Amino acid sequence: MSKLAIAVLVIAASVPSFRRAGTTFTDAGKAFPEGYFTEEQLNAIHKEKKLSVREMQSDAIPEGVDTSLISAALTAAAAEKKTPAKKTASQTEPTKQTGAKATDKASTTNDTGASA
Repeated sequence: MSKLAIAVLVIAASVPSFRRAGTTFTDAGKAFPEGYFTEEQLNAIHKEKKLSVREMQSDAIPEGVDTSLISAALTAAAAEKKTPAKKTASQTEPTKQTGAKATDKASTTNDTGASA
């Protein structure tokens, strides 16, 4: 059985600690799940000379890289893989017919509650 892997970005700073796009990066590197950053943030990160960005699968992340952010993404991907798509009630059984005529008749009468 193969190990589940997702696409990640591993970003490392050339200095001990560096902030860009609202995130702190370290020289050890940090793994981010695909879709973590907005397009604007990714552009700023790619333009920054003090950061190196590598795209890889989560099962290829080097030792020492902080993987805390991808744990939830891996858990969600594993759950999605194990859980078959659930069918809605309309896909599994026909809908029940209700007493629509009785409901319509009751709602259209003008009963004021006064007795004659």
